[in-house]
Amino acid sequence: MSKFKGKKSKKKAEPEVPKKRNTILKRKQERQLKKKLKKEGKKQFIESKSKKKEKIEEEEAKKAVIEKEKAKKKERLKKKKENKAKKLEKEQSEQRKNRLLEDNKDEEKEIKRLEKLLGMKRRKSKNLPKSFLDDGLDYLFGSTTGDVAYDGLGSDLEDMGEFEEGGSNAEESGEDGMENASDNEQFDDMMDVQDDSEGEEEISGEEDGNEDFDDQNVEDEGEESDYDDGNDPEQSDDENEASENDDENKSDNDGVWEDIYGRKRAKDGSIIGSEGGGVGGGGGKYIPPALRKAAGADKKKDLERLKKQLKGNLNRLAESNMHSIAAQIENMYRQNSRNDMNETIFSLITEAIVSPVNTPERLVTEYAMLIAIMHANVGSEVGAHFIEEFNKLFFQYYRTANLNEDTSKELDNIMVMLAYIFNFRIIDSKYIFELLSLLIESFKPKDIELILVCLRTAGFVIRKADPLAMKNLILEIQNKASTCASSDSRVQFMLDVLLAVKNNNVNKIPNYDPSHFEHLKKILKTFIREGNFVSEMKIGLKDLENADTLGGWWIVGSYYAGNLVGSAEGSREPGGGREPGGDNKEEFSAKLLELARKMRMNTDSRRKIFCIIMSAEDYLDATEKLLKLGTKNQTERDVMFVLLDSSVQEKTYNPFYAHLAVKLSGIERKYRLANQFCIWDKIKLTADMKDSQLENLGKYISHMVREKSQSIAVLRTVHF
Repeated sequence: MSKFKGKKSKKKAEPEVPKKRNTILKRKQERQLKKKLKKEGKKQFIESKSKKKEKIEEEEAKKAVIEKEKAKKKERLKKKKENKAKKLEKEQSEQRKNRLLEDNKDEEKEIKRLEKLLGMKRRKSKNLPKSFLDDGLDYLFGSTTGDVAYDGLGSDLEDMGEFEEGGSNAEESGEDGMENASDNEQFDDMMDVQDDSEGEEEISGEEDGNEDFDDQNVEDEGEESDYDDGNDPEQSDDENEASENDDENKSDNDGVWEDIYGRKRAKDGSIIGSEGGGVGGGGGKYIPPALRKAAGADKKKDLERLKKQLKGNLNRLAESNMHSIAAQIENMYRQNSRNDMNETIFSLITEAIVSPVNTPERLVTEYAMLIAIMHANVGSEVGAHFIEEFNKLFFQYYRTANLNEDTSKELDNIMVMLAYIFNFRIIDSKYIFELLSLLIESFKPKDIELILVCLRTAGFVIRKADPLAMKNLILEIQNKASTCASSDSRVQFMLDVLLAVKNNNVNKIPNYDPSHFEHLKKILKTFIREGNFVSEMKIGLKDLENADTLGGWWIVGSYYAGNLVGSAEGSREPGGGREPGGDNKEEFSAKLLELARKMRMNTDSRRKIFCIIMSAEDYLDATEKLLKLGTKNQTERDVMFVLLDSSVQEKTYNPFYAHLAVKLSGIERKYRLANQFCIWDKIKLTADMKDSQLENLGKYISHMVREKSQSIAVLRTVHF
């Protein structure tokens, strides 16, 4: 029992509840205190930060205010200095003006004193002196009869002239001083001192001279008294001239007189036209013969100087310095007459290339390239001038040459130059074909040699430019060669070259290397300014032959009589009348035209575009030909319509049309928009298309989107 009781007593003394409650409350209180302390610490930290920021902002504001005050002070000081400088300038200018006015008064007094000493008399009449009428200066005062008074113009014209000279010089010197005042004030003060000293010396010198003059007048008083009756030989010039002119007018019954410019005038002052039509008549400015000769000599000197400069540039001409020399010559075109420049360059080029021996072909290509650059950068009249002059030079040598036995190479060199002018696309193939046709008609040994030179130099370019005309030319040469002796080696060699050109086989032509020309043609674009290009001139041989009589239609602003009503050439279009939308049945074969009709190309423009695309060698050749058509009359819409329609109607998809459309769209935005509209129109007609056509259309559009020629938004018209 005792054990049991002991256990119970232990159990009763174990836990005490109030002690545990006290510890929990303490912990809560501690936590709350910690939270309060943290909050207070954060508040204090934030307050300290804000106080620091406020202090920094206050300091910055104070600094800004101080800087503004300093800037204002500087501005005030500057304004004060400027005002002081302006005041000084005004004071100096006023002082100078006052000095000038005083000097003018002194000069007037001196002039009056000298007049008295010289015995000069003043004019009593207030009308203009007759010498003004005789010299043709009466129009200055608005009269041709001399009846206008000139009271306000001064007491005497001679006095007025002297006064104006003195006043103008003084004013000029005063103005110069005013301009220099702001630059250097010390220099102005020194100059003022010098001016004063010089003025005093001049006055003293004049007074000394006047004293001597007075002594001489005293000695001559007796002689002057002898002329008091009115026979004074020292009268004014105006009175003497008036008396002489009165005598002349009495002798002239018609009252016709001649002014200082060599013009004949009537009594009322009107100009009379010269009967003989001599120099100076008709109201033009009279130039004495001596001055005319001097002007001609100056012109010759200028031309000689220009020729030396151009000769130095042309002698140094090469591919490496082509850009710099072309820029120099272009600058000379701006500074000199274009006609002088064209004639001088032509004479220098002919001196260099027209010789009895063969000229290096590299030299000719570089000269032709320079002409192409000037043709693009300066103007098309430059290229037109060289074409005309080389054409004249060619026929000048051709008419005087012995075509059967001539061994000189002048004609060959000129032919090479004309061929390279065509190769750089300055002139159209029409001129070359007409020139070759003329040589084929004659077909003498020299003609055969010239045809051979032309075919070797430009045969492949001619074939690419107009394949149909080239085919006709080959047939014409073969027919003419069949009539000649087959043993002629020249004819046989020419036929071999012709066959190589026909088959586009470069390797069969001996010593033919077009790499240099192709390289120059590629870099030509880098020498032409942005926005300019070599415009191809579609001039024919007949146009150049009739240029002297009918004029040159290819030169802007030039006279042309070929399209006058009633003229024989009036119905013929200049340059053959080859317009983009015209009838071009002669340019393309009958098969192409028939195919265009089957493809439903129902307009002349679409037929021509279709034939150009189908006859092109590749998409680059087609691009070049289509760009020549331009974008007038919405030609770009027809181009894109033909491309898309041809692509859709192919049996199997041909990427040629898509590549051509991308190329054209990249060159000009009009083609891109036209292509977009054509695609939309075609999408609307998809219900009537076959499966193959739909497939071709899908591939065409996907190619446009892939090459970024069109955006994916081109498909927004599709109803899904």
